[in-house]
Amino acid sequence: MELSELFTKPSFIFDIICIAALLIIALVYARKGFAAGVVQFAGTLVSLVGGRLVADWAAPVIFTRFLAPNFITRVTEMIGPGNAYDLGAIVQEHLGFLPESIVEPVVASLEGSLSLALCSTAESLAQVIVSDLIAPLFTPVIAIVLFFVAFTLLRMAASFLVTLLSNLNKLPVLGGVNYWLGFAAGLLAGLLDVFLVLCVVWALIVITGGGLPFLNDAALADSIVYRLFGRINPFM
Repeated sequence: MELSELFTKPSFIFDIICIAALLIIALVYARKGFAAGVVQFAGTLVSLVGGRLVADWAAPVIFTRFLAPNFITRVTEMIGPGNAYDLGAIVQEHLGFLPESIVEPVVASLEGSLSLALCSTAESLAQVIVSDLIAPLFTPVIAIVLFFVAFTLLRMAASFLVTLLSNLNKLPVLGGVNYWLGFAAGLLAGLLDVFLVLCVVWALIVITGGGLPFLNDAALADSIVYRLFGRINPFM
C-alpha cells in the first residue's frame, strides 16, 4: 500500500487521532500536576465503573417495567392467524436501527430454540419474542444512554476536587517534579478518556446502524485502536 493511500484510510486517521489525543491529554494533566492527575484518573475510573454499574442495574428495570408491555402489544398485533409470524419483519419494525452483525446471532439463536414452538397463543409467542429477541438487543441501547448520564454526573463531582489540587503546581518545591509525575498520571488518565471516546464512537455506529460514512465497522476494520477496544467493549 502506498503512503498516500495509507494516510487517507479512515482506520489510519482514526488511530492517529486517538494517539494524538492521548498525548495532548497527558500534557494537559502535566500542567495540572501529579496530585490532580491521580485524582482525575481515579475519578474517571470510578465514573466508568459507577456508570457501568448503574446502567447494568437500571437498564433491565426500565425495559421490563416501561417498555416491555408496549413491545408485547405491538408484536402481538403483528402475529397472524395460527400464530404465523415473520421474525424479519418484527426485527425491522422494532430493531431496524441496529447493525445486522449484532441482530443476526440473536435471531438465529431464537429460531433454533424450542421456545417459539411451545407457545399456544399469540400473546405468549409475543412475550417470548420480546424477552428472547428484543430485550437482549434493546436493553444495551438503554444501558449506553444511562452509562453516559451516570458517567457525566460522577465525572463532574471529581472535577471539583481536581481544580483544588491543581494549585499544588504553584509550590516551588513540588512544581517541577509534580509536572513530570502529572504527565505520567496523564497518560493513564488519557487511556481512560480515549476508552470513553471509543465507547461514544461504538454507540454512534450502533445507533446509526453503521450508516455514517467513515464511521462504521467496515471503515474502521483495520484500526488497531478500534480492534483493541472491541476485545474489551463493556457493552458487548
